[in-house]
Parts: sequence; structure tokens; C-alpha cells
Amino acid sequence: MKKVICFIFPITTLLGQINYTGSIKPGNMYRLSDQSEISLPFRLAEAEVGYSLGDFEFKTNSAIEYRWSNNENEFQLREAYIMWYPRWGEVKLGRQIHAWGAVDGNNPTDNLNPYDYYYMFLPGAERKVGTISGSVKYYWNDWQIEGVFIPEHEGNRVPFGESDFPFGPPLDLTEFIIEENSSEFGLQLQTNIKGSDIGINYLNGYDRSFTSIGLDYSNGLENNIPILGYRKTQMLGINLVSFIHDFTLRSEFAFFSSNNHHLKHLIADHMGGENEEEGEYFQFVTQIEYTTNTDIMISCQLIGQEIIYDSWDDYYEEMEKIWPAGTIDLDNKKSFQPGMGTPFASFTDLGLMLSASANYFDDALELMGNTFIDLKDYQSMLGVSAKYSPMDNWKLNMSVSKFMGEEGTQFHEMEDFSHLKVGLEFHF
Repeated sequence: MKKVICFIFPITTLLGQINYTGSIKPGNMYRLSDQSEISLPFRLAEAEVGYSLGDFEFKTNSAIEYRWSNNENEFQLREAYIMWYPRWGEVKLGRQIHAWGAVDGNNPTDNLNPYDYYYMFLPGAERKVGTISGSVKYYWNDWQIEGVFIPEHEGNRVPFGESDFPFGPPLDLTEFIIEENSSEFGLQLQTNIKGSDIGINYLNGYDRSFTSIGLDYSNGLENNIPILGYRKTQMLGINLVSFIHDFTLRSEFAFFSSNNHHLKHLIADHMGGENEEEGEYFQFVTQIEYTTNTDIMISCQLIGQEIIYDSWDDYYEEMEKIWPAGTIDLDNKKSFQPGMGTPFASFTDLGLMLSASANYFDDALELMGNTFIDLKDYQSMLGVSAKYSPMDNWKLNMSVSKFMGEEGTQFHEMEDFSHLKVGLEFHF
């Protein structure tokens, strides 16, 4: 009997503990204007599997992406990493999605992962792309320090050539992007002071969005092709979570400094010259949350961005000294475009986002409404959604998104993207 017990014990220890969750979520999108189908990929099925043994844990997060119009499907391993929990902190290694910052969703300080623009209007980690990285967290009293190393930069997933996507490039520009295998690293320091959580972030990396850095004239002036690349960017940020009576205050501020000096030799190989670009800018988000006596969660976010320095201003100032007045087309001059930070800053320099949500019938029904208002230009977005669970593990969901804007604004170009979305969810 003792031999049997000794044999079974190491087997059960070796097996550890396995846990899993998943969902199957068929759905579709239809234009509000003519009820036609919007043919874009979506995550038809998702699964998270974990295995823990002692101080170690292994986690995976995978999805099957599907498109109705042509039955295309693709398996995506979004995360697969191993974790170790020593007494002093935690260590992670593998493909993972990080979470920095304090506000909900629109974080200017959270730039460790690129964004998947197909899922840009989904919350949190749902719109991020997992990258190979290593991270270490160390805990000491009320202090926490984290270091992250990313061996190879990865840019945003951009929908090239998608006629149904409102602001993607019409052609696949991947072949025009030049990039060296470049590593990135980040540091985060967090603590609690008198009931408020305070964090400081630093990232030394590269833009998540590519930008134009010149033209290739090797085939002649008439056959030039664009050269695209990712600028070197350093980010320094601070975030705060505090409580004032029944209100929760969340705030983030990030300063960015960008240049493409590291691409000088690559630009020279293609152009025979250099087109250096520099820029400095900051982004901020302030969020206030309040829960009413009827359990309605109300949230308000103020999102802003300001470009402090644009090297193109210096360029045109010098050109005006050289060329006669009127020979430079100042109406179509180039300007610095940020390539990192919260995606909503690309729509406006100052915007207001409002949202409210509530659950009814023992959480069987979830209602949500949200709006985004540009405080500088006449454009806005309105969304409403409902989820109903008729039985355990099943959900019916429906949402409507409406984009409005005057001519010349991005939301004006997205008006035809206003849509109704319906779906069914099964969770296991």
C-alpha cells in the first residue's frame, strides 16, 4: 500500500492544476444607412488555458478570427507565457499583453503593446496585440517596481485595403516600411501615498504607428515610391488613482520625444539623402467615476493632446528665407504626427467621453451608453448596447454605433461606418 501511495503522489504533483475558460461568439455588423453587411474579421471563438504547479504557472490566450464574406479563418495565439512567483515578486516570459496606466481604456502611458485596429473600439486588452517580452516585478512594502524588455519592436496591426474599414490605407504598404530589429525596454514605479495610488512610467522604444520618412527616387523622379518607418520615441508618464468621497479620480499624463535619426543610413540607402524629423508632444486623460444609489456607473473622461515641438516648422521657416514669397505651398505643408499614445488622440486634440452602465434582473440584463465629443471640431460618436442572458452561459447582445461630423473631420469620413451589431455568446 505504501508503494502505491508513493507512486500516486508524484503523479498528482506533476499534473498540477489545469483551468480553462472560453467562449463562442458569432455575430455580424450592418450599416445603418442601407442595412448592408460590413465585412470585417471578428473573433469567433476564444479560449484561455492555464496550468499551475507550485510557484509556476503557464497561461495561453488564443482566438479564431473569422470573416463571413469569404469564410476566411485564422488561428491567433494572442498570449502564451510562463510565470514564476518568488517571495519577492513575479517574473513573466513569453508572448504577453501588458497593462500600464490608471484610466479605463484610453491610456497615454500604456504603450508596451501595439494596437489591433480591427478591434479599436473594444475595451482594454481586447484591442491589443501580444508581443514576445519579459517582465520582472519586485515588491517592497508599499512600493512596486517593474521592468519590461521587448527584444523586437512590433507595430500596430493596420487594416490595409479594407473597403469596409473607415480609415485604413487603401493599399498594402507593408513592403514600403523599412525597419531594423530593435529592442525596447520600460520601467514602472508604483506606490500608495495616503490612500492614493501613484505610478511613474518610462519607455524607450519605437512608434506603434508608421509614418512617412521620405521618397525613393532610385527609379526616377516620376516613379518614386514612399518610404515608411517607425520613429524612435521615449515616453515619460505619471498616473494617479484617488478617491474623493463617493467619486473615483483617475488621471494620466505622458510626455513623448520622437525622432528618426536611427534610420539615417537606411534613408540614405534609398534616397541618397536624409529626411530627419523630430517632435515632442504630451497627452493626458482625466477620468471621474461615480456610482449612483441605483447602481448606475457613470464615467467621464477628458482626453487631450498638444504638440510642443515640430521640426517641420523649422524646415519651412528656413525654406521661406531661401525661396521667394509665395513659392512654398503652406496650405499643404507637412507636419509632425504622433505615433504613440492613446488612439483617440488621433481623432482630436481635445475630446470628452461619457459613459453609463447598469445591470438589472440579477445581472441578467446589462445596458450601456457612451458618447465621444470633439471639443474643438464638430464631430461626435454615439453608442448604445444591451446584453441579455436568458440562461446560464448564454448571452444575446446588440449594439448601435453612430458617427457624425462636419466635412473635413475623421468622423465625417466614418459616417457610412455607423452600424448595428448583433451577436450570440456561449461561455464555457
